[in-house]
Formats: sequence, C-alpha cells, structure tokens
Amino acid sequence: MTDPRDAWAEFEARLTAALAAMEHATYLVVSVAADPRAGASAYVQFAQGGLLGFRAEAAGNHWLPPGHGLRPAQEERLVALGWQRPGAASEGRNWIREWQEPVPFADAADLAVRTLREVYGASSPDDLRYRSGGFPAHHGVVPEPGLGIPPDRPIPEHPAAPLVPGQAHPAPAPDETEAALQAALAEFVAGADLTPDRDGDLPIRVGSALMFVRPVAGRPPLLQVFAPLVSGVDMTSALLESLNDINRHILFGRVFWTEREVVVSMEVTAVGISAAQIAFACVQLGNLADHLDDVLRGRFGGRTMFEVPKTLLN
Repeated sequence: MTDPRDAWAEFEARLTAALAAMEHATYLVVSVAADPRAGASAYVQFAQGGLLGFRAEAAGNHWLPPGHGLRPAQEERLVALGWQRPGAASEGRNWIREWQEPVPFADAADLAVRTLREVYGASSPDDLRYRSGGFPAHHGVVPEPGLGIPPDRPIPEHPAAPLVPGQAHPAPAPDETEAALQAALAEFVAGADLTPDRDGDLPIRVGSALMFVRPVAGRPPLLQVFAPLVSGVDMTSALLESLNDINRHILFGRVFWTEREVVVSMEVTAVGISAAQIAFACVQLGNLADHLDDVLRGRFGGRTMFEVPKTLLN
C-alpha cells in the first residue's frame, strides 16, 4: 500500500516540473474532484505570463456553490499559507499569488499542494483532476502536464488525426458545439438567477465589474466575455494612449473605447468549452476590471458600472 506521504511527494514533484514547463499564455487548473451534491469543485489554477509574471489563484467563495463556501478557519489558513485576500472592493474574486522571473516553481507547487490538502480537503492525489490549455495569445498545441492524475473530463480514446498544412479537416458539427456551449453555460450559472438581456448576453457580477457572456457564431464558434469599465467618457489622445499602454502590458484580453465607453474583452473558442474555461475567463477579466475601472475613472472621469450616484448619498 502506497504511503500517502510518498504519493503527495511524487505529485508535488510532478507539479513542480509541469509548472516549470508551462509555455507563455497557457494555464493549468488542479481541482478536487467535484462533490455530486455540490456541482462544482475547489481548485488552484496557474497562468504563465512570461515577462508579465506567473500567477496562481485559489478558488474563492464566488466560484464555490452555496453551502460549500470557505469557512473562516479555511480563510485564515489561506492567509497563513501566503495567499492574498481579495480586496474590499472585489468581493467574489479568487485568492491570488504572483511571482516575477525567476519563478520559484517548487514553492508554487508546495503552496498548491498544501492548499488542496489543508484548505480544500483532498486526502490524496487520487482526489484531484486537472485541466490545461492556452489563451488566445498562445499558438500551437499545449503539452499534457504529466501530473499522474486524470483530466476533469475524459480524453477521447480515438483522437482526431493531426492537422496537416494544406489539408482540409472537418470542423465540429455546429449542433454539437452549440450543445456543448449551452451545457457549459448552464453548469457555470447553476443555482444563479441569471437572465439573458435583450441582446442575448448573460450578465454576471464579478467584483466591481458586470461581465457579459456572448456566444459568437463562426468557424470556429467563439465565446466572448466582456465588461464595460467606465461609461460617459470622450475619446481623447490621452485616453487612447493610456489604453494602448494597457494593452501592451496585459496578457489576457484587450481594452478599447467605443460609444463613450471603455470595455475590456476576451474571446475563447467554444469548441469543447467547459464551465471551468468560462469561469477562468471571467476571473481573469474580473481581476483586470476591478483594477482598471477606478484607475481610468480617476484619470478620465466617467462612471463605473456600480458607482452610487452622489444624489443618493445626500
């Protein structure tokens, strides 16, 4: 019988190697196998931003289902482990850690393992699942991480033949892709009273931002996640210069001005989409929006989405 300590040591070594091998603009999510009663699972996730830094996040209460949220003692343990609390204006965001080069990957793996065990209750690596992939800025196939645990959804026994330059390959059937997208959206918003707006966009509150999720038809079909940052602002050369500078320094998504609004947006492929991928996109843009909305309003005026009018404060 394998000693649990040996199993965890082996997994931590594998995770260290997987983190060190992550390519620019890729992510890795390690989660505790979902409790069927909860319909969701706790996780630690990583994003490799290269010169922009290496980021880790631990699931916060916004992404955990009712009745399965973090207790005060668990939050205290996250603090003791070194995680940064979500800010006061960012309720619902994940706990975070960030490193610049050279990244201490062994320390990051140790932090993840201790969090999965001591906070989220994993008793052995057999309780874990993983998901990995690339963001729009990544090109090519993302290598499997080699963690020795199963993916959070089965890999097909007979994968499609590799793409050959100049050779046509059939795209996924539109009905199949649409069905997978609708299933992922339904799982993502499970238990929430969310109704699409008149444009068919699904509104989701993340911290100080209101995110919108919008399916985009095409080949391949996409899922667009976007959020208005500030409204009622005029286009000026100073504003455009600031947005251009932001876009040069962020890895995930883009920021632009349209119709007197500054918007942050990201697109992900809807082929094989999952609730975890939708959640990851919302978390990344939510974190970005929570920081940028106040910064941009302070420099260029306008209103943020949930700003309280001064007349209501008098």
